[in-house]
Amino acid sequence: MMSAGLCSRALVALSLLSVYVYGDMLSGGLQREDPSDPYVVKAAIFAVSGFNQLSNEVYDYKLMKIVSAESQVVAGILYVLNVEIGRTDCKRASTSEKSSCDIIQDSKLAKTLLCEFTVLEVPWENVESLVSSSCKILQ
Repeated sequence: MMSAGLCSRALVALSLLSVYVYGDMLSGGLQREDPSDPYVVKAAIFAVSGFNQLSNEVYDYKLMKIVSAESQVVAGILYVLNVEIGRTDCKRASTSEKSSCDIIQDSKLAKTLLCEFTVLEVPWENVESLVSSSCKILQ
């Protein structure tokens, strides 16, 4: 029969092995997501809209590309998104439909940002919030 100390060490070793082997599948951990998944795209569009509302820029930005996406089940779904956004020809004060805004191509006015956005979605409460955003200039 195994001693209690040996049994507990074996249990810890097996637990660590299962975390190593199945680490991506643990609930509550970050999971890679397909950038083209409709829920990821929805979260990214929401994040860019939130960025535009908080920004001091003259022009709005528009989603260009979802570089990578991860999600985590918390008290809702937390999305961690790395996206490229581009400056559009729509001014922030304009009331025009933002989806019709075009990315500025003129090299003197164009600006592309690489951003990491964290979005919390609580679907059963119909709540979305931009938890954090961090951007750096690409162009």
